Amino acid sequence: MTHLVVEGFVVLNASFYKSTSGNVLMEIWKEYAKADSRYVTRDSFVISMEAVTAFLWGPLSLLSVYAIAQQWTWRHMLQVVVSVGQLYGDALYFGTSYLEGRACAGVPHSRPEPLYFWFYFVFVNSIWVVIPALVLWRAACQVTRGAAAAEALAANNANAKKST
Repeated sequence: MTHLVVEGFVVLNASFYKSTSGNVLMEIWKEYAKADSRYVTRDSFVISMEAVTAFLWGPLSLLSVYAIAQQWTWRHMLQVVVSVGQLYGDALYFGTSYLEGRACAGVPHSRPEPLYFWFYFVFVNSIWVVIPALVLWRAACQVTRGAAAAEALAANNANAKKST
């Protein structure tokens, strides 16, 4: 839900930073933009990345939750896809910020106060790295166990056919 609501909101509301309405989502994004000004400048990469996050990873995350609740066998592969997509977006998000901050005469996208860079930009965004990494690890282990079990079953069936 976070992806759909929070990221989707910033993608669809280009002038959130001008609002004086007191809308909670606008206020959240105004505050976060102090940590990453690319949201206010409508940086094409950041907005595109957030659109993919909101409108692809968001619905697939909800589908993943439903698949887990229903114990569907393909839930593990869905978790792999969503987690890899999230981690790829994170790598590009941090990477472009780093390269642009260094390439543009050292001008960062964040205000200089530690709260904005270390807490908002680094810590809050690291949650979007740690959780998908853990989900990816767990799902990969499940897929590996399933593949090993299928291979063992196939080998047992082949051996059973040879002995008859």
